[in-house]
Amino acid sequence: MGGRERASSIAGRDRISDVPGVRIGVRIVASAGEAAARLGELPDVARQAESLGFDLLVVPERLSAEGGAPAALPACAAAAAATERIRVATGLLALPLHHPLRVAEDAATLDALSGGRFELGVGLGAEVEAFAGFGLDARERAARFEEALAVVRRAWREGPVGFEGRHFRCTDVEVHPKPVQAGGPPLWLGARSGDALARAAALGVGVVLETDTDPAPYLAAWRSEAPPRVAFLLESGSNAAGVAALGARLARARGAETDVWLAATGATPGLAALAERLRALAR
Repeated sequence: MGGRERASSIAGRDRISDVPGVRIGVRIVASAGEAAARLGELPDVARQAESLGFDLLVVPERLSAEGGAPAALPACAAAAAATERIRVATGLLALPLHHPLRVAEDAATLDALSGGRFELGVGLGAEVEAFAGFGLDARERAARFEEALAVVRRAWREGPVGFEGRHFRCTDVEVHPKPVQAGGPPLWLGARSGDALARAAALGVGVVLETDTDPAPYLAAWRSEAPPRVAFLLESGSNAAGVAALGARLARARGAETDVWLAATGATPGLAALAERLRALAR
């Protein structure tokens, strides 16, 4: 069962969006000083988001004071364990800083633990200064990203992985378990430039966009028989202006299955109020 079919598993609840192909997600953000407290609250946040009708809970990975979880995959596991229907995603995991076999196996394990509700969002790693701390050259992050993504996708298929790259090499290593979802968890790539958008389309994966990024290059380059998938980050989603911008975001991605990922700090009355405003707009 694919991601969009799974999204409808919230049927019977009062989903925020009744528009086919449109999902509303909540993306948990916190400063580095708040990270421990927010992680402790995450199961409650996940349950509240599910009860309010959100389709997706997104956990960003951040290594500095900009906010997010320092390790998104175990945080997603905690959220998945506390819920039954809502889908859970990383948004975004800094893939070049991780070994791809470890990411592939952890993601497949999380997919099994959640009953096929996991989605993997990855990016180059916005915190360029963090690469030196890992003993890596930030100038090589794009090459590391491309190799790592190729290994992850191959590892989710049957049979052992053989890969010989500049940054990653493996011989006859097989990842277990295989993902519950056919082909693996839905993949999302963060992209801004036209070339990055076209690359995501060529790979046949979803794309995560900042609010000022035009999805046109991605949609124009899309060749897969499956519909393209676009997720917009709406950082100002908790105020009226941010909510009013939702319609414009959706219009820019006409013809695609569309997500809107709204920033929130945790389980608060404000999250419930935001859900009500979105419900009125998204129907």
